[in-house]
Amino acid sequence: MQAVTEWIQENRQAAIEWRFLDKFVLPKIPEYLGKALDQPPTSERTRQAFLAESTEAKEKLRLTSGSPRSAKKYLFTKGWANPRRVIESWWDEDAKKGLTAQSCPDWAFRAPSTHTVVFEAKLFRDGGIERARSELVSGIYQCFYYRAHPETRETETHPAWKYDYACLFAYDASKNQTLVEAWESLNKTVKAACWDSANIFVMVLPNRSL
Repeated sequence: MQAVTEWIQENRQAAIEWRFLDKFVLPKIPEYLGKALDQPPTSERTRQAFLAESTEAKEKLRLTSGSPRSAKKYLFTKGWANPRRVIESWWDEDAKKGLTAQSCPDWAFRAPSTHTVVFEAKLFRDGGIERARSELVSGIYQCFYYRAHPETRETETHPAWKYDYACLFAYDASKNQTLVEAWESLNKTVKAACWDSANIFVMVLPNRSL
């Protein structure tokens, strides 16, 4: 498999986070799920447990059983809210403007997986420590946002929204490994609270770990 660092260098000018997931991350997940379910990676049971936003993962590679997109629209997006814009949309005569687009995490595990988990992925390519800290806070916040959604029932077009945990999957491709540094230097109380208080597991992978 082509080295991650080499591939990133060749694609530096592109919006590559979703391509990175399609190439290096999502294809490896069925093997993990298959072992957890005691099933072959290509079995229908393994596919049923795996949801992903990626069209390639579902239609071309046939790794997943659908998208983790939410059935309903929500009041806020996963990004930091601009209070002025929120006020303008909420008090608009067109009620639809007061609701955001449907939420769609990068991928998720659902039944028959033992644990139901929603995943937010980040590819950190470069930047100093302040940018790394900002990306880390943003990623953890987005996991918190997904976990805050109420449960919904399964429909023909959308899976049930019922996740016990959220996971931030962050890969540090930067030269100086500043995202890893930001995570390792995070206040221990805050780091523990991600799991103990919010059911959020944070994975910050150093370069060349895939």
